[in-house]
Amino acid sequence: MVSTTEKPDEATLNAIRQRLMETGDWDRIQKLLRNQLEENGWVDDLKDLAKERARAQETPNLENLIKEISETARGMISENTKRDVAQEIEAVLDREVDQA
Repeated sequence: MVSTTEKPDEATLNAIRQRLMETGDWDRIQKLLRNQLEENGWVDDLKDLAKERARAQETPNLENLIKEISETARGMISENTKRDVAQEIEAVLDREVDQA
């Protein structure tokens, strides 16, 4: 398993992503994340934040809006959701390593 103190290089991340897509785990994990974000109200909260910030812009600009709210959006994700998704990814990676 990858150490939590070291970030894997881009080639490793791409290989993992490719394998997850091949096995269907990528879509399953995305669905888990999407469902938890919706259930926790994150999606609605983010929409509200985006509307509020867009209205505050003198000249509406989507690129600037995304830059402005991205960090806040990541911070709004619950620790439970982060933990659940991370555990699911770890379980898939452990299974893949065991099969190799």
